[in-house]
Amino acid sequence: MSFPGKKPTDLEKLVELQAVDLELARLNTQLAAIPKNVARIDAKLATARKRVDDARAAIKASETAKRQHEQEIQALNEKILKFRGQSSSIKNNEQYKALLSEIAHAEGEIAGFEEKILDVMVNAEALQKALAEAEDALKTESVEVDIQKKEAEKAGDSDRAAAAKAQTKSKTLRSGVDESLLASYDRILKSRGYAVAEVVDHRCTACQFMLRPQVLSNVRAAQEVILCDSCGRMMYYLPEHNVKTSAVNSTGIAHQAEREWMFVPSLGTSGAFVVFINHKGNATMKAYDAMTGEAIAKRVEKNAVCQQIFAGEISEARNLFVDEANLDEKYKEQLPPEILEDLRHQLPKS
Repeated sequence: MSFPGKKPTDLEKLVELQAVDLELARLNTQLAAIPKNVARIDAKLATARKRVDDARAAIKASETAKRQHEQEIQALNEKILKFRGQSSSIKNNEQYKALLSEIAHAEGEIAGFEEKILDVMVNAEALQKALAEAEDALKTESVEVDIQKKEAEKAGDSDRAAAAKAQTKSKTLRSGVDESLLASYDRILKSRGYAVAEVVDHRCTACQFMLRPQVLSNVRAAQEVILCDSCGRMMYYLPEHNVKTSAVNSTGIAHQAEREWMFVPSLGTSGAFVVFINHKGNATMKAYDAMTGEAIAKRVEKNAVCQQIFAGEISEARNLFVDEANLDEKYKEQLPPEILEDLRHQLPKS
């Protein structure tokens, strides 16, 4: 938002300040997220380490179980030997049968433990393979985590430098804005997310509220800060964003009539009321003297759009609100006094 040759107004400074403050907020949000990002990266490495620890623990548990089974077998074998040693002292057939039963039971238990040892030995290869895979994954993850941490550190340094620069620029811009206006800006920014909103097509772009003609005229005049009646944000207006270009085909030419009235200070003796028209591939500019209302110029360019061919005039222009966009067709040579007065009323007082 700027006007060549003019000192920036407080509102223009606030538009620039808002862009800086929003960027500063974005950078601070990113900086605040760095510890969480680093923790997330570390968590990935911790997960990989746990897989290795779990694989090693599984192997250790398997080996411990194998030793326990072997110890059980040893104890049972000793028990069988003891039973066999008692056979010489047996005096009757019933005792002998009971002894044989105890030996058979112990041998059955030994067979069970031997089966478990076999299972452990079969699973040992799979456990070793799982450990090797986990260790390889840990090595890969360690390299990736190291890269990601360095990237995060580099991005953090870059964001900190950018934030410091933005903070300095914000302070500089704030020093040139009226304190009461700045206080309002900060209050709205804090409560609404952003404080300054552009007006396009007669609407506040923040809340899409349609502005009343007089409010729109005041915003265009930019002589004071106008708040949106709906969302309470400060509003500003850029003429170059308010020339319509609908129904554009592949060549970039508009084929539906679109009109926008503007005040162009460089035309006529004291400026001119100008209508810019895009229609059927042609760009038309028709001007009426701002003092007399007399038609003073008309220019038609084929295979063009107003935004391009009349860019110079539009860049310095101020948009106007009219009830009938096609006034140029109704009043080809002279604007009537009542319309002329209404258009003049929308211009800032000198």
